Amino acid sequence: MVAVSPTSPDADAGPWLPDLLGPDFRRRDLPLGDDPDGEGPISAVLVRHEKAPARPEAVLLYVHGLSDYFFHRHLAKFLARRGIATYGLDLRKCGRSRRDGLTPHFVTDLEYYDDELDRALDVIVSEHPGRPILLAAHSTGGLVVPLWLARRLDRGALAPVAGLLLDSPWFQLDVPDRARPLLDGVIRALGAARPFYRLPLPTSDRYVKSTHVDHDGDFDFDLTLKPMGGVGVRPGWLAAIRRGHRALQSGLDLPLPVLMLRSTASTVGRRDRTVPVDVDTDLILDVRSMQRFVDRVSEDVTDIGIPGARHDVFLSRPDVLDVVFGHLGDWLDRILPINSTDPKES
Repeated sequence: MVAVSPTSPDADAGPWLPDLLGPDFRRRDLPLGDDPDGEGPISAVLVRHEKAPARPEAVLLYVHGLSDYFFHRHLAKFLARRGIATYGLDLRKCGRSRRDGLTPHFVTDLEYYDDELDRALDVIVSEHPGRPILLAAHSTGGLVVPLWLARRLDRGALAPVAGLLLDSPWFQLDVPDRARPLLDGVIRALGAARPFYRLPLPTSDRYVKSTHVDHDGDFDFDLTLKPMGGVGVRPGWLAAIRRGHRALQSGLDLPLPVLMLRSTASTVGRRDRTVPVDVDTDLILDVRSMQRFVDRVSEDVTDIGIPGARHDVFLSRPDVLDVVFGHLGDWLDRILPINSTDPKES
């Protein structure tokens, strides 16, 4: 890796340390000062794949969704075989960045995330100068990241970002259209009066169980950092999400190629344990909202629905994951001048 001088943009970040994902990964704290939402000192955590090419053709930064964190070893290995280095960012109060006294995944303005996203980008640029950078964003991250990129575009700082991968992005509050204005009024009022109140909404553990290796899935992740019942929904955070939805739906027009990977079907809101549910669908969001609004992100969109894909398409069952990686590889071949090998040959 490229050495970073004391005067580089990330000089105040912590050292690279061992990570919970094992020896192939290291982590670095990004101190962010005092929380603008009043919960004291906060930080984010940047994770680096150590088995990436020393001189990669490109670099990908992965940003998680709600009640989630970066643990996608298999994605990093796939990308490494194609000459791409991988970093993952756990946002403030999320995943590795959670601390006692902090409300998990809570912000009252999505723009606050610009701080750690900018810092992570600075670290990557300092370690891989001149390399094109791709952003991958899942679910709520798929709302946060395009809005951040639009603000960078407004200030003429989009480079060296060269593409955006959206993994089941959250573009809309999935309720009937006629109910949304009324709900928005309630959300705004509660967000102003009781921003930290945990809304008494029903929860389900089906999605996490369908993906975790100790239950019905194939992936090993920390159930403290990605808990069965989620981290809860709070009005201050939800009001910020709804402002973000409206901003994205008004059009961002990013001059970037965008790949959206999603399931072809959703099974949202089915919590009765006596009713069979197809877990090989999107159990969290309605894919129709993704299709409806993705063209507001960019004019250059490749929208691919994948039968059998789950909410995080990279946590789908192995045969579906082969299809997911095939589509990702095709898109990378189109947007990047990479001489990659077939991952199945490695």
